[in-house]
Amino acid sequence: MLHKCMFSGSGGQGSALMAKMVCLGAIKEGLKVVMTQTYGIEQRGGDSTAFVIVSDEPIGSPIVENDADVAVALSQSIYDNCFEGVIPGGKLYTNSSMIESPKQAEGFEQVCLPVSDTAVELGTVRCANMVMLGAVLAGSGLLKLETVEEVVKETMGKKKPELVELNINALRTGYAAVEKESGNE
Repeated sequence: MLHKCMFSGSGGQGSALMAKMVCLGAIKEGLKVVMTQTYGIEQRGGDSTAFVIVSDEPIGSPIVENDADVAVALSQSIYDNCFEGVIPGGKLYTNSSMIESPKQAEGFEQVCLPVSDTAVELGTVRCANMVMLGAVLAGSGLLKLETVEEVVKETMGKKKPELVELNINALRTGYAAVEKESGNE
């Protein structure tokens, strides 16, 4: 098993946190994992991408370069880069709340979900990344939902315990949305 992932958005949307949750979850599940990151110089608003490779075998190179089988585009400004970075047979998870005119995917699947709108319904747009992460988990089989829920409890529970329930609910909501779409509920 090998997954090359690209989590992208504008600074402040939590794409790096999504990647960190995947890394910690992979470690919990006994998998090999490596993460690299690029980001603009802006503190908020600049584009940010976290690249994660998850494997059950040693990882020879930490590079994800236009060969992601799992990609996430949280904002319009990074969408084109994500669209071009998905391999045939891969999946691009697109935040349709912010991507005004998604392109027609050829050779890979594009899963469009209004994660920002869904997050607002849950209480705050700041959990849109967790809604999307739940969707990615359901659609890719990357990790178990329960594993990432444990990671949320461990990482957020210490510093911001009031956010644990919100973020777990967001994960479950995104997961359920993809399960419902695929008819696996």
